[in-house]
Amino acid sequence: MTCQLLIGDATEVLATLPAASVQCVITSPPYWNLRDYQCAGQIGLEDIPSAYIGRLVAVFREVRRVLRDDGTLWVNIGDTYCGYHGNSQCADEDAPSNKPGYVENMRATTVGVEGLKPKDLVGIPWMLAFALRADGWYLRSDIIWAKPNPMPESVTDRPTSSHEYLFLLSKSATYYYDAAAIAEDATRPDEPRLKQNGESAVDTKTRGYSTQCGTTTTRNKRDVWTIASQPYPGAHYAVMPAKLVEPCILAGTSPQACEHCGAPWARVTERVAAVAPASYNGSTFTRGKTVTPHANTGQGTRYEHGDTTGWRPTCTHDNEGMGQCVTLDPFFGSGTVGKVALSYGRSFVGIDIDPRNVELARHRIGPMLLDNPSATVPIRRVVDKQAATGNRTAAGFNERWDAKEAAI
Repeated sequence: MTCQLLIGDATEVLATLPAASVQCVITSPPYWNLRDYQCAGQIGLEDIPSAYIGRLVAVFREVRRVLRDDGTLWVNIGDTYCGYHGNSQCADEDAPSNKPGYVENMRATTVGVEGLKPKDLVGIPWMLAFALRADGWYLRSDIIWAKPNPMPESVTDRPTSSHEYLFLLSKSATYYYDAAAIAEDATRPDEPRLKQNGESAVDTKTRGYSTQCGTTTTRNKRDVWTIASQPYPGAHYAVMPAKLVEPCILAGTSPQACEHCGAPWARVTERVAAVAPASYNGSTFTRGKTVTPHANTGQGTRYEHGDTTGWRPTCTHDNEGMGQCVTLDPFFGSGTVGKVALSYGRSFVGIDIDPRNVELARHRIGPMLLDNPSATVPIRRVVDKQAATGNRTAAGFNERWDAKEAAI
């Protein structure tokens, strides 16, 4: 496995990467008007939503260049409400949060921006989704990340916000997607859905109960994912939970890839049919209930599942599948995407404009690299102009990194 931790503006660093070199992109860009990370050039502090969306579209346009034609893009994005944010007595230019040095409230007043009214839900996720679609991406799915532990809100005139969006986009109409890797367990496959509108469904050919409805042991993954948010103690902000990243990695990449071009290998499955006994308790599927016998045979319900029998190449190269799929996160933060990618044997590229974030990522991912003899040491690539910004210098960061590696 290989991993690269790159410091710099996402658009500029992406421009240095080879075209069609990445299989899957998973990322969560900074949300609009949520937090000032005190990092020059950061995304998220634009005065108007359209400017924010424009910058993200530019980043993802470069992402599309480095993504393989059969690759996928997964974007987690949250929304925000229009408001004065604690500055209701001030005009926009006089709001305390707009004055330098006002630490307690970093959020600028957004009332009146692009026609937004107080209390308006801005609609950032769908603004981004539609803009990306207009820019050439295929918008394939809007996945709801439902949070069982949302941040408390003091509002009493609307429901508490407890979800975010995870958009699945692709570069082409056909692309690599391993549905079997993230398939869900079917609910009681031995009990077909025989009732519709209160009456039993009857097979008109056998005059018995249908055995073709609801009889698989797994089902295609649904688009509402209930996952608890997980703060990271090494950072001052919430990070993407690993459970949100895992399905994206598993569906968007393969454990094997062509060593010549990086094309993922496809799963080969075989449908296996079985007949459950007329009655059995304690099954993980029946949960103690009795299987309904077939009207004609008296046997239990038939069900099917797909067994993985192997993997096959998807390209024309003569290859042994010794390559690795590469994942990319252009807004790497504390490195959750890289951590999950490594745990599943995938290589990754992580980009972040803030050296402090890359240092956090190095701290989280470093031990995993040391425990894996086949993994290479992360590569540090620094955009020259980054060292000239007001951030902690890239050179100083590299010195601390080298010292850490020498101390291990």
